[in-house]
Amino acid sequence: MDAFLIMLRNVLLFVTLALPGYLLVRTGVMKQEQSGALSKLLMYVGMPFLILSGTVNNLTFNKETLLTVGLVALVGIAYTFAMFFASHPLTVAEKEEKAKGMMRFCAVFSNNGFLGIPLAIAVFGQSSPVFTVLIILNIITNVLMYTLGAYLVSGDKNSISLKKAFLNPVLIAFLAGIALNLLKVKEYVPEIVTYSTHFSNIVTPISMTILGMKLGAVNLQTLFGSWKTYYTSALKLIAFPAVIVAILLPFRLIPGSIVNADMILGCFVAFAMPTAGLASTFADSFNGDTENAVAFTLGTTLLSIVTIPLLYLLLCLCL
Repeated sequence: MDAFLIMLRNVLLFVTLALPGYLLVRTGVMKQEQSGALSKLLMYVGMPFLILSGTVNNLTFNKETLLTVGLVALVGIAYTFAMFFASHPLTVAEKEEKAKGMMRFCAVFSNNGFLGIPLAIAVFGQSSPVFTVLIILNIITNVLMYTLGAYLVSGDKNSISLKKAFLNPVLIAFLAGIALNLLKVKEYVPEIVTYSTHFSNIVTPISMTILGMKLGAVNLQTLFGSWKTYYTSALKLIAFPAVIVAILLPFRLIPGSIVNADMILGCFVAFAMPTAGLASTFADSFNGDTENAVAFTLGTTLLSIVTIPLLYLLLCLCL
């Protein structure tokens, strides 16, 4: 029960951080469209510095760490591809192709960056191995989002962008962090970590402010009036993360296995998060289903207030 309450308190805290954004839009002080500028600040400044500081502080170069990083990356890739293919028959009831593509995108890709990493830091601490697992999975998510994700939203293979996949700010920040670690820059210029930390601290409040602004512009009754929102949420928040955790748990019992509680917790936090915040951005960029992108993102986020603490409690009972 303690695990449930700890996670619930932190999830509720994050939700209350959305209140200023909600009030700004509802009172007319700001328009929902202005959240786009905040999203760019988050994508190109906040998240890269969060990844950079996490890599410099947490990633050490030894055999065990490298094996863990490699395995986590493989898990992230395998999970995304498996859910990509599994989501096709599971959304066959939806006949409209753009809506089906958006349902699949929103069921597969998690908000493990803007929400998952800050939540992991709040619950487990920034020095926890869980944070490192989240960093690796966030990089995998970003790369595959610009390939598989772009295809799901647009329905066109020509939308796949390898350039955007491998030149995204998060991956560049991760590689920069590795370089700084190898050069031991932190030992000689510790201010680099302080500088990165200052900027990384904007991720949680700004991401939740953006969410609040989007909530302020929609009718909640309309948001939860469609079966698609509930169905996509069930896949994203319960079914898909439950599958990967159920697969990983038995490996923890194997003597000498590098699959440990921290890795499983990291995978849970990454994959049990609501839909990626970039869903509506992708819908705009690739002429996708913008209306459902917003509905599924907000719907999964609100429903995750219940699902994340409950599933976390069940997982803790199994570990």
